[in-house]
Amino acid sequence: MSKANVENFYQELLKDPALQEQLRTATDRDSTAALAVELGKEKGYGFTLEEAQAYIDEINANNVPQGELSDELLESVAGGMRSNYLDSNCQTNAPC
Repeated sequence: MSKANVENFYQELLKDPALQEQLRTATDRDSTAALAVELGKEKGYGFTLEEAQAYIDEINANNVPQGELSDELLESVAGGMRSNYLDSNCQTNAPC
């Protein structure tokens, strides 16, 4: 039941910019979870600090790529990727 309350609070949070702004005052995972418990209680959602922390961890785990980046991906992120289209269509006096 409490996990459902955390999930329902999160769904309300996604729709409420004022609630999001309140939660942005938290500086780390633990203060975010503590504030979520407090704000959730004000909105009628009962869940514990541990349940909020577990839900935050679950969300973060689902949003972070796992493992190492491939060399190709790392180079493209670092600006090392070139486009064959640009290479074949560049003219001496035209910007590429």
